[in-house]
Amino acid sequence: MVAAKNRRRLDVLAYRCTPDLLGGSTVYLRDFSAGVNSMWKILERNYRDRMGRDEIQAPHSIATNALRCLTGGYVYFDPERGFLVSRDPIDDDTLCDAFTLMSGLATGLDIDDIDLSNPGPLGERIAATSESQRVLADYLSWPPGRQPDAEAWVYRSATWDLSRKLAKHAWAVDGREIRLRPDSEGGLVAWDDPWSNKKGTAHAVGRVRMVMKTMPNISDPLILLSASVTRIQNSMSYARTVLVEQADSTLPLVEVEMAGRTSIRTINKMALQTLGRLGMDHSVLHGIQERVRLERDQERKALEAGAERWIPPHEPLGSIRPIYSRNYKFPVGRGVGMHFLRELDQHVRKIFTDSAVSPRIFFDTQGFKQLKRKELFASPKDVARSLRAMGYDHLRLVCLWHRDENRLRMMRGLSEAYGLGAQTLDPVDGEAVSLFQDTVSAVFHKAERFLTHGPRSGMEVDLQNFKSLKPPQGMLIGVWAETEYDSSEDQEESEGQEATNSGTGQTTGAPVDGEDAKHRARRTLASLDVVSQFMKDLIPNKSGKDHQAVSAQLDLNRSLGIIDRRIDNVMTDAIGPYAADGVAHCGIHVRRQAKKKGDRAAKISITATVLKPPGHEGEAWTLHGWSYTDRRWQPYHLAQAAFHRADYPEGKLTEFLDDNQGYKKVAQTLDQALADLARYLDRIPYTVTVDGLATRRLWAGLHNNKQGELGGAGVTWLPGYTLPVRDRPIAIIRLNKSVEEVVRPIGVTRLNVEEEMIGDTDTTTSLYRLEPDFGDPTWLLVTVPTQYDGAGAGRLGGNKTRWTASHGSNVEGELKKNEMRANWYAMNATEIYVIPLRDDVPAAPLARMTARLCHQSLAWTNRTRYSAHLHAAQQMDLDHPHYRRSALTHDPEADTVGEAAIEYGTIGE
Repeated sequence: MVAAKNRRRLDVLAYRCTPDLLGGSTVYLRDFSAGVNSMWKILERNYRDRMGRDEIQAPHSIATNALRCLTGGYVYFDPERGFLVSRDPIDDDTLCDAFTLMSGLATGLDIDDIDLSNPGPLGERIAATSESQRVLADYLSWPPGRQPDAEAWVYRSATWDLSRKLAKHAWAVDGREIRLRPDSEGGLVAWDDPWSNKKGTAHAVGRVRMVMKTMPNISDPLILLSASVTRIQNSMSYARTVLVEQADSTLPLVEVEMAGRTSIRTINKMALQTLGRLGMDHSVLHGIQERVRLERDQERKALEAGAERWIPPHEPLGSIRPIYSRNYKFPVGRGVGMHFLRELDQHVRKIFTDSAVSPRIFFDTQGFKQLKRKELFASPKDVARSLRAMGYDHLRLVCLWHRDENRLRMMRGLSEAYGLGAQTLDPVDGEAVSLFQDTVSAVFHKAERFLTHGPRSGMEVDLQNFKSLKPPQGMLIGVWAETEYDSSEDQEESEGQEATNSGTGQTTGAPVDGEDAKHRARRTLASLDVVSQFMKDLIPNKSGKDHQAVSAQLDLNRSLGIIDRRIDNVMTDAIGPYAADGVAHCGIHVRRQAKKKGDRAAKISITATVLKPPGHEGEAWTLHGWSYTDRRWQPYHLAQAAFHRADYPEGKLTEFLDDNQGYKKVAQTLDQALADLARYLDRIPYTVTVDGLATRRLWAGLHNNKQGELGGAGVTWLPGYTLPVRDRPIAIIRLNKSVEEVVRPIGVTRLNVEEEMIGDTDTTTSLYRLEPDFGDPTWLLVTVPTQYDGAGAGRLGGNKTRWTASHGSNVEGELKKNEMRANWYAMNATEIYVIPLRDDVPAAPLARMTARLCHQSLAWTNRTRYSAHLHAAQQMDLDHPHYRRSALTHDPEADTVGEAAIEYGTIGE
């Protein structure tokens, strides 16, 4: 018998949602009949027809916001699932009036023409639905061994009372007592204790979010906590949401979404009209609208007086706080740091005592080798090896430049990558120079007009004389280019106010939409079946290293599909009956791009890649790709070029038009892609990896509450499920990296065999296994962002919160970093859940392989949040000329170096 060993437990900011934790919390529920749901669908369809837009929904927020103002704040209405839940009871007449007004306005009636004495049928039916008080704890009971499957309204309301209970007690942290205020979403805000810059002109508040979620094979739902810095701007300009304090400080803070596309958005006019008809002329919405009116008046007067732009005055924080949503530097950085999260955990445990029980998560695997900088580039021999595996005998790198300094940077970068002396390269434009034997060469071309932003940029005619772009048989071409510097990408903002061209909203320095040379050039090169990567201007760095040039080269190697031995080193464990190099690994990336002004409909982006094992011992793995616009499997560089030369397709995969037809169509198309893949791979076994959050509406079998169930024949249950057994994948690997859906690691506790604490550790980068209550486990790959743990990072937020952060000092002998301005980071985790589709395929080796493929990406030394093949599929999308780069990352702690920070328009809930 093997003796028990000491164990390492991962501590997380998550707690089992049990009856003990919820106590006697109650809510008031109206569960609507099918007739009400049918009436709502008719209203939605008529509203879309009237507005001429398929992707919008009827404005039910009019009624929801009105009811929140009338009842104290806690109201949630879900027309899709057919329920309305509130913390306090709602009078039938009030409910009838609110929905009568909302439905009348949705059909185009003027507010004064809606007769409340003759209510509409929808309002009557909703009000006639009985309201019942429900004890939340009564809805957390299910048979043993079953996945939690509570009603949707429980998930929406479970945190309302939990946040109120936490807010009743002062939070003792950093020698202070912080009062947390509940918000209407079930979270908490440090409203009365803001973080400010040294001048007191820019402010932010700490915000804690609480959500109820499930995890596979854990018998209780979990309450997950996360925290962020919510930055407050001085004016309503460009504010999309506003936090506002109600007149009664015992009521929750309310988050209000603003309407419109102008620089100063407004409160939805119909919501104000509804409140007025309901006899409420003084609400939080009216207060916000009054501030909008005052600021618009001030802006008009400033512009009439000849000012280039209106600069709002710095005012003390009040009851209305517009949230700063722009992706520019601000005097208060993002991220609360790890100490904040650990202290928050202690606060929760102090208040809820033994009811705060976290899931048990223990160490599984370590030994992830970290590459050093000298190992960053693929060795020239490995480049040659990869080329041979791809069927090529020569790689030519075509370097397009228009400024001498960037030409020199390219020369130095290539010299470093291929181990040449600094003075070795002295190319003449248009003439090839050898980088490695007869296998790799480079050709330089000056292409000023092609690379300069404007309507003439990226024209194929400017490449006609570049013979190097017309390769002979057996030669692979890749383009490394620069473009005119775009100052908007690294613009330093003063006191958090964005610099814009007067009246246009266009950030200074940015190319006009559609005239960005980088995207135009990439589209043109893709039409020639050539992949490209672009180099940013040199940004000064203390290390003196040209990271922009290095990044561009590494990305170019990835775009070309160069696979070196680092992938061989990852594929070490047998997968059931299959050798480690006997299984291919496919990644499918799905994203919905939100409709923007001028678009007829929303767009979808779907790409896939596969890591194909070597055909013979000693050969390299190869990377191949597929896209929704070019539905054939081919080498990755050709698949990427084909995808980039086509527009994103339109799609009805929107959260507001969920008739499942669009989802089924896409799922069936992807199953056909997998059938084609099985033939492309000569039917060697393969796995499929997806982001579970982004694809859960495509495949119902990915949902936690569906684990252990089987879909019917021909049903798009899981990827490949409609295919014959011989063409199906052997396993599905579901990843999740969402800040709101994955537990937040906060440290490690070392336990002896008696489960007694014998020590702790602040950080970890290992793989952990969540101890299931039944069935297969889930794994968590924990990562410490390099911004926190890298050289010179200082581990900001490791032992203090922003309430005691330094504002910096330039006094000689007292040089201090401005900690308040810096971004603070914390550990994050990627959730790995394996769904084997064959009895002889175990989950553990696939989970560990996935972790290694995240740790060892195709080109970077740092981890990515996706495994290498799914990351490569995502990068096809991120590099697309039409990818929207204006999106603001949801949380700066969510992404690490090596993976672009984007905000997903996910196809999911």
